[in-house]
Amino acid sequence: MFILIALIGGLILGFASDRFLTGWLGSSQLYIIGLTKEVDVGKATNVTFITFGNDKVISNASVNLEGSALGAGLTDKNGMLTLTVNATSGGNINATAGKAGYYNATTTMIAIPGLVISATPILLTSNTASFVTFSASSVGKPVGDVLVNLSGAGISLDGVTNSNGEVVLQVNPPRTGAILAIARKSNYTEGSTTITSTSQQILNVSSSHSAVTVNVPMYVTLTVTAGGSPVNDALVSLSGTASGSGITNQDGKAILLVTPGTAGTITVSVSRTGYAGGSTTITSTGIQSLSIASNPATVTAGVPAYVTFTVTSGGNAVAESTVTLTGAVSGSGITNQNGQAILFVNSTGTGGITAIATKNGFSTGSISLGVSGQQSLAIIANPSSLTNGVTAYVTFTITSAGSAVSGATVAVSGDGISAEGITNSAGQVTLQLNAAGQGTISVTTRKTGYIDGLTTITH
Repeated sequence: MFILIALIGGLILGFASDRFLTGWLGSSQLYIIGLTKEVDVGKATNVTFITFGNDKVISNASVNLEGSALGAGLTDKNGMLTLTVNATSGGNINATAGKAGYYNATTTMIAIPGLVISATPILLTSNTASFVTFSASSVGKPVGDVLVNLSGAGISLDGVTNSNGEVVLQVNPPRTGAILAIARKSNYTEGSTTITSTSQQILNVSSSHSAVTVNVPMYVTLTVTAGGSPVNDALVSLSGTASGSGITNQDGKAILLVTPGTAGTITVSVSRTGYAGGSTTITSTGIQSLSIASNPATVTAGVPAYVTFTVTSGGNAVAESTVTLTGAVSGSGITNQNGQAILFVNSTGTGGITAIATKNGFSTGSISLGVSGQQSLAIIANPSSLTNGVTAYVTFTITSAGSAVSGATVAVSGDGISAEGITNSAGQVTLQLNAAGQGTISVTTRKTGYIDGLTTITH
């Protein structure tokens, strides 16, 4: 504060000696100084005013702003007042000081519109040309004929905005780092922004198959990533013992049909603008043998079932191989890209079933599919006898090899009775029965995959 007061004293003396020394003493003229001569339009700026007269500071003097900004206040005991000046347009701002017993004094500031500049995009890749749009505005409105200068990261470039306040520049920084964009125009204060040049990411490529077979077409999925994220629109090229190319989708994947002509190495190369290339290899080998597996491994005679057969070679799924069934059943199918074929199997006997996998360029693979005979159903009735003319609830329990069988149908008929039900998870069903004569009451239980069970109820 003491330093500032001393500064004020120096300003007063200098002001008096330079401009108003003659005739000042004994007068009642008030003087005002603004410590800031220029402010930016649309930007709040704190400006300190000093009032003095008769070679001393004047306190409690009123200060009023008019013109491009408004404001008012009273100076303190040191003759100082700080106002926040926020000009809404360019031009002069008059600060008038007044106090009873003094002639008013006026000082003038200039409000200069400031430039605001923005860039899209703000992140670039070194050694990669990109189009960047720079937009210049002031007080929310676009400004044309603004000079935009770029410097940093090894570039120096200029452009001028159009009537929409925009200029598009092709920027190709040879190095990484910050690029400073400065906007300049007469009667405006400068504006600036920064864009950044970063290093290229490295492309990584992985293959769904580590090996393929000579003269055997194989669909191979190639996945391209950078920094752990998938990269679309990357070019994937094959060279070596096989050729071909493709473009990755939004998941960073490209599926290529690979048919090596000889044994050796296939090089998979990937590239995309703005990235450092990457590669991997696939081995092409001679004839490989086929392996086949089934799910389920066994079926039940007389029970239709869908069985999934999976064909592989060297741990890789083999598409377009033929799966043929012989023995207790017959049929065939072609594997998909996952090496799988789903066949409908309905064995009428308990003989074995052989599944054979074949494909050109591979040695044959086979597997035996087990076929089991059907198990019999057993019925237990409780109670096991009825009294004519008396209604009774009879619980039937259905088992097979000692285990409860759910979902079995139980049908009761004879001597005027006709009733039916389905067993629950405990293998039981309860039916209401009423015998009327001396005929036989028969109980039959059925379920697909089982031999029917039969019994009778006495009465």
